[in-house]
Amino acid sequence: MQNIPPQVQAMLGQLESYQQQLQLVIQQKQKIQIELSDAKKALEEVEKIADETPVYKTVGTLIVKTGKDKAVEELREKVETLEVRLSALERQEKKLNEKLKELTQKIQSALRPVAG
Repeated sequence: MQNIPPQVQAMLGQLESYQQQLQLVIQQKQKIQIELSDAKKALEEVEKIADETPVYKTVGTLIVKTGKDKAVEELREKVETLEVRLSALERQEKKLNEKLKELTQKIQSALRPVAG
């Protein structure tokens, strides 16, 4: 395998780079999925309570009182933002998977004559 042509070595380097990018995207996606799940659960719970029930939220290291309507509005915005981010990460993941598949095929076809 020491006689790998320079262009194949370059493709292998690119493949490794794509794999690292994909791993980062997957980690970000998992983090967003957890945040989204938490935000949806919080929204569901806040929507169940009576309008006059006090609601508290964390702001940095503080816990502050807020109104139900304000809390619902903020949670809905957060859910919407997280869904957009998740969608973008899913598209990025799909593109990287396609690039990986394509590059793997190029590498395999470039190595076939050497192996054969």
